[in-house]
Amino acid sequence: MPPEPGPAPHHAEPGQAPPHLPALVYDGDCAFCERCATWIAVRLPTGTPVLASQQADLDGLGLSPEQAADAAWWIDADGGHLRGHRAIAAALRACGGGWSRLGQALVWPVVALLAAGVYGVIARNRHRLGCKDCLKKTRRGGPALS
Repeated sequence: MPPEPGPAPHHAEPGQAPPHLPALVYDGDCAFCERCATWIAVRLPTGTPVLASQQADLDGLGLSPEQAADAAWWIDADGGHLRGHRAIAAALRACGGGWSRLGQALVWPVVALLAAGVYGVIARNRHRLGCKDCLKKTRRGGPALS
């Protein structure tokens, strides 16, 4: 049975102190990324921040706007940074249960190579997954990855 819908991802105010860690940072301008963030926020332990990069204190999290536009990021409890498929793997591990096992598998050497490729393909094609803003970003030459 799927989990009950939970809270939407947390949206921090600009300039707000960084959230407690760990935290997942994603592209809040991307409808596809927003749906994925909402999905994982329901499965993460209560209180784990899932932050739209446009509304997060990126300086406090140790990220530049360019880094945040380029990929999803997992900031671990020690302040370490994981990017892209590694960020998703860490978030899944934090979910526990079967999702944790999937997150562990995503960093096995051969699987990680495949996961990095799949992440890149999805990130470059998010406009085909329901994100019209992502298509606009791509057309005007801005970041097209999340």
